[in-house]
Amino acid sequence: MKLSVTGVMMQNFIGITLSGADICGFNNNTTPELCARWHVVGAFYPFSRNHNTLGVNSQEPYVFNTTYFEGSSLSYTAIMRHTMRIKYSLINYYYTEMNLIHETGGAFYKPMFFEFPDDDMAYKN
Repeated sequence: MKLSVTGVMMQNFIGITLSGADICGFNNNTTPELCARWHVVGAFYPFSRNHNTLGVNSQEPYVFNTTYFEGSSLSYTAIMRHTMRIKYSLINYYYTEMNLIHETGGAFYKPMFFEFPDDDMAYKN
């Protein structure tokens, strides 16, 4: 997940704005915790999909219908469902931004210091 964030930024720097990652990972089995957290991050990628290779466990959201923590009524599936709604609510914004980038140049997914070059805090973490 960590590498996917910087990977998406790097692709945006070189002009590939519609880039993203296979949410929950591709090659190995995932956990409900990792998959839910990756869905949260993936909601803000320009492109994202829950996709994996043959021979590993299924990782569709409905597979993880267990509770988030002991005594909670919130399930991992509910978290993933909520993040998908966030993603779909941003589609018009993504399309508009992609069109503006096409017309004027720039990057869609970029570090904070691109937008705030004079703010020292934008260069930390």
